[in-house]
Amino acid sequence: MIQQQVGDLLEVEEGGRFVYVVVLTRIVMFGGNVLFAFHTGGERREAESLALDHPGFNVCADLLTPKKQGRVSRLRRYSDVDRFWRTRFVKATAEYRPGVKARLWFIYSVDRMDEHFAQMDGLPDEYRAAMDGGCHSFDLVADKVLTGYTPDQNEHL
Repeated sequence: MIQQQVGDLLEVEEGGRFVYVVVLTRIVMFGGNVLFAFHTGGERREAESLALDHPGFNVCADLLTPKKQGRVSRLRRYSDVDRFWRTRFVKATAEYRPGVKARLWFIYSVDRMDEHFAQMDGLPDEYRAAMDGGCHSFDLVADKVLTGYTPDQNEHL
């Protein structure tokens, strides 16, 4: 089982499809790392084909299950991951009911995710693209990758 490190470009096989992520942080919450997930169609890719400006999104995800099952491969390591950050903010809400729009939002910095720095009714445009709060299981991340999800498509916005 590999031990992912900041800068790793990982290939994760999920349900016969391939998902590519770059590790942006050490473990930050509940065993998850903040990742950059490349939007791909699920086909196997060469590392060189994933351009640094390739579309994708930031997400916190737990890689434990795919690692335990031997479905994670390290393709390369980037020395600088700054270009993979799409946002340095995290948005969260207590709303969990499918399809219900949230009224109250909490905004965090990725550098300090243990305490929100803003609480607001509604969400201004500057935070709509902020990374979704929480640590997501990797199968959910794979689904988001394959559908072209971005955080400004959050169902509670």
